[in-house]
Amino acid sequence: MKAIKILMSAAVATALTSCGGGSESNWQQERDSLMEVNEQQQQVLDDLTSSLVEVSASLDSIAQGEGMLRQSNESPMITKEQMMQNLEAFKATLQANKERMAQLQKQLATRSDQLGQLSKLVDHLNAEIAAKEARIAELEEQLAQANADMDLLRLDINSLSKTVSSLQDENAEQRQTMEAQTAEANKAYYVIGTSRDLKEKGLLTGGLLKKKKVNYESLNQALFTKIDIRNTTQFNIPSKKAKVLTDAPSDSYSITQNGNSCTLRITNVPRFWSISRYLIIQAD
Repeated sequence: MKAIKILMSAAVATALTSCGGGSESNWQQERDSLMEVNEQQQQVLDDLTSSLVEVSASLDSIAQGEGMLRQSNESPMITKEQMMQNLEAFKATLQANKERMAQLQKQLATRSDQLGQLSKLVDHLNAEIAAKEARIAELEEQLAQANADMDLLRLDINSLSKTVSSLQDENAEQRQTMEAQTAEANKAYYVIGTSRDLKEKGLLTGGLLKKKKVNYESLNQALFTKIDIRNTTQFNIPSKKAKVLTDAPSDSYSITQNGNSCTLRITNVPRFWSISRYLIIQAD
């Protein structure tokens, strides 16, 4: 803008001093004519100068907006839609300036006086307009590429989301399978009853002259209560006496009497269940 004003001032000075003087005897007669010509030139010059200043100011405004767009492109503070709208507005402004400069060129082309030198300013402004148009085209291309990159990124994100979702489902399924397997591995069964009850249920064989023993060949699982050995390590027995009939290492548990009842405590869980997962407790 400052460069434009300097060039205009030089053109104005040249235009206003371009008329030479005549002989001293004709000076009085020529003065009025010169003043009239100068007034006409000044009016034309004012009109041209006003147009050039407006165009130059418009270009300065676009330059400032361009700087904001470049900053936004590097560190986004406005949306791409807003940037596209701003670029369209700049393009419309440049088109209006181009039309105005074309009219000024027509006016200056018909003049043979020193005002014709303003055509250099018009050329300079036209060059600036062309540079701005090129820059706006470049920014539009960058935005278009950014949008294309965003589309690719969205596709990648969608694909990744599907993969993650699939993995989550697969992990959930595997987790359920592992939990089921773990629960199965820690499953055991127990029953508490008197010698008579256990025999009537078919869990014991023998009696009278024969030693009673567990009938492992016909253990009916429906007669037992299922437990998780990780959570169940103590059994309350409603009898003063109790004993474990199934095979279990004697050093893996203890039985204590509490008045009219007993308590069986498993002190070594893996060892206690290492022989059998069925526990039969006789309460007599």
